[in-house]
Amino acid sequence: MANDTVLVTGIHREELGFGDHVAALVNRGRVDIMRIPKGIPRAKTDPGKRFYSAAQHREIYLQVLQQVKGRYRLMIDLHRGLDEAGRCADVFCHDETFLQCLCPKLRELPNDGNVNLVRIIASDKRIARPDTASVADAQARTWIPPRIWLCTWPLYVGLEVYLTTDSDGQEDDWAFAHLLIGTLLACAPHGSLAVE
Repeated sequence: MANDTVLVTGIHREELGFGDHVAALVNRGRVDIMRIPKGIPRAKTDPGKRFYSAAQHREIYLQVLQQVKGRYRLMIDLHRGLDEAGRCADVFCHDETFLQCLCPKLRELPNDGNVNLVRIIASDKRIARPDTASVADAQARTWIPPRIWLCTWPLYVGLEVYLTTDSDGQEDDWAFAHLLIGTLLACAPHGSLAVE
């Protein structure tokens, strides 16, 4: 692992095939790939399963953190969702500076890339309309431990690419994700690696 950025695929086992196809397009001279071959199931929100799902997410992300902390400036956590209305994406990050860098670059993509910027907030904070100083389209809480999403080195960025079917996607879906990864790289933090 010699690069400043790591792309994590397979956190959710149902999404590993999509991640493999996208990772095959990534320049390994710029981005390391962390492939998780036996990930966890997607989040379960029904009352009987919520506790266990949250615990699984906490544990797998803490294991990932042990592997990436102090080695990278940027961690891109790739996921695949479903939106029957059309392919689109959400970019999740807590860092307003990163989101501000990303916003104009996304506008340069065809159809603005059909990408929403989502600012991650602490679970004890009230979700409110983003203030006018923010470029985020929305705010969201996450089950990912704050030690990961609030980290500066590496900066955590979640990339959720929504496809029109619940499948591994097609070539144009993988190309779309690859294009977005390249755009994220353009806003990667600079400077000496530091451990918090």
